[in-house]
Amino acid sequence: MPIALVDCNNFYASCERVFNPKLEGKPILVLSNNDGCVIARSNETKAMGIKMGTPYFEIKNFCKHHNIHVYSSNYTFYADMSSRVMQTLSTFATRQEVYSIDESFMDLSGYPNLSEHAQLIRKTIKQHTGIPVGIGIGNTKVMAKFANFLAKKYPQLNGVCNLIELGTERTKKAMQLTPVDELWGVGRKLSIQLKQMGIQTIYDLKIANAKILSKRFTVNLERIILELNDIQCLNIETNLEPNKQIISSRSFGKAVTTRDALLSALIYHCEQIGRKLRRQNLYARQITVFAHTNRFKDDYFSSAINVVFTQATDSFRYMTPTINKALDEIYKPYIHYKKAGIIVSDIITHEFQTIDLFDNINFTNDELLPTLESIKKKYGKNSIKLASELLSDDWKMQRNYTSANFTTDIDQILEVT
Repeated sequence: MPIALVDCNNFYASCERVFNPKLEGKPILVLSNNDGCVIARSNETKAMGIKMGTPYFEIKNFCKHHNIHVYSSNYTFYADMSSRVMQTLSTFATRQEVYSIDESFMDLSGYPNLSEHAQLIRKTIKQHTGIPVGIGIGNTKVMAKFANFLAKKYPQLNGVCNLIELGTERTKKAMQLTPVDELWGVGRKLSIQLKQMGIQTIYDLKIANAKILSKRFTVNLERIILELNDIQCLNIETNLEPNKQIISSRSFGKAVTTRDALLSALIYHCEQIGRKLRRQNLYARQITVFAHTNRFKDDYFSSAINVVFTQATDSFRYMTPTINKALDEIYKPYIHYKKAGIIVSDIITHEFQTIDLFDNINFTNDELLPTLESIKKKYGKNSIKLASELLSDDWKMQRNYTSANFTTDIDQILEVT
């Protein structure tokens, strides 16, 4: 079965270019929450030697001197662009597995000319979304990942590497030239151990004894070796299991000390979690509320409380009173809090819940939610909120370089004059 791995090139940076064509060919970097460190770079920025994870304050002057375009992370915009890419991809495959925000595995069974089909995918994605993609094709997921790595590494491949057409000898040569730490599923620690055993390249791993390495490490490594030998072990996952827990949290733009600021932040996260639950038709039976100070200071302080709901719920309105009571337990005055968040767990679906003899599960149905969601859809996500979310803005993130939400906010739609 031919499998393709479609990967958006420098996804966050590419998103910033879509509605600002003047950035084409210019160096771009995207920063983490609160403009902390580098999380995405264009090829031009990579060529300047800026590494992932570099704190922005260390390179701020360098960026100004070299005219590097700096952006705060805009996850709402990026998520919407990802959705558009994935929806377009779904029309080009027998089956599709959305692996991450910028990657998708595709079953290309039934398509005769795979390379031409891949080029058509690249052209269509670029035309429909403005996002450039690279495509790797192999007989297994691991080989498709490796092919995608080659497609990005060698420009002469024009964005597509088809190992099925490349042939055994040329694939072998590519494996011999590629260090084992470049392989999907082989992390830094594992690669060090493998190199100590003389396994330096991907080809060395391919010809290694899978059973022996499985006993020393994990069965996952055995599967990787088998997949390198075109024996499929990892399937295209189209029906993913529901999340076991959902987390919403964020570091504050500055430390906060008031209860109102913490409550405002927690209500915001509660609404985000409620939206994620409803999107997946899920209900939560437990919630954990937590807050802590700066982890890197000597006076680090952390507190959390777990609460079991009397009824499984997906409504942020029904969760709010629980959060308010939980905050009474964890909040301490004069503490400089740097982060707070919410975790919901014991998640079930309404249709397929399992109820044992002694477990009576009831579900809350918030009849007001459809009305609230229709208002938000028509007038924007910030058009209506719980009053407690408006108690304070002190906790909100520092985002000094954020681009507009061109595709998700009607007030920020690009104007052409």
